[in-house]
Amino acid sequence: MVKKWLIQFAVMLSVLSTFTYSASAVGVTAITGNNSFDTAMPIGYWKYKNIDTTILEAGQDEAYFTFTANKGEKVYMRSTYQSAYTGMKIEIYDKNRIPVSQGTEVINPNTFSSFIYANADAQNTTDTFYVKVSRGTYTGNMYFTLSIEDRIKSGSGTFQFSGVAENKGNTSLSPSGSDSSVIKVDLTNQSGIPRDAIVTRVQTTATQTPSQGNTRHLIMTSENNEWSRALVNSSTSGSYDISLSDQLSVAKVWSFKYNTLATARSTMSNVKAKIDYEYDVTKQF
Repeated sequence: MVKKWLIQFAVMLSVLSTFTYSASAVGVTAITGNNSFDTAMPIGYWKYKNIDTTILEAGQDEAYFTFTANKGEKVYMRSTYQSAYTGMKIEIYDKNRIPVSQGTEVINPNTFSSFIYANADAQNTTDTFYVKVSRGTYTGNMYFTLSIEDRIKSGSGTFQFSGVAENKGNTSLSPSGSDSSVIKVDLTNQSGIPRDAIVTRVQTTATQTPSQGNTRHLIMTSENNEWSRALVNSSTSGSYDISLSDQLSVAKVWSFKYNTLATARSTMSNVKAKIDYEYDVTKQF
């Protein structure tokens, strides 16, 4: 029985020894020697790239990389950071090696997920960028990993207007119809809206009592104080000619009213605006 146990133990030691040797023999792939613009590590097109860990060896002050992005893409390059790396900096340059942006602020300091970052916007069909990471005051070998992320994210929110809009009816039979009273919703301090979020689309819904034809929603933001008229007649919903190109901020005071050709009095309640938007994640750090 003892002999059998000794044989099993010997086999186990042999397996463990083999595993330890294999792990040490494999090693870890790392980026080194990219210490100038001319020796920059080529990453290629930024999307879906896994970049190996970089070793900035003692005696070398900078590590360089290069990547490409397509027109309209807005990205940020982030580098992992350790608390000992005081003064570490990341910079982005264009293809002519002219500075574009830089970052030294440590995000999530004193955590295992701390990082620094810099932004880049591609203006041409294909833009080439250089990245330089500088060591700061740390003198030993530095280990860090870079990643390139999309800065622009999308979101949506539905917001309730306060009160009830009232319309006296188009008793004068005006061809331009009759406007209701105005109700508002203040989104300037609304929680959940990302900082500097920009509107991409607006839709409104409401309940009119009594329901009438030839009725149309209108909406306005305090950013431009211009009424936008719904694209089609509907007492229950409205879509508007508002897009990203208008560069309207979500976090404003929004006003609503409705116009009708109907002569009878009416009200509109339960008015809501569904606002789709885009935002820059780096403005949320």
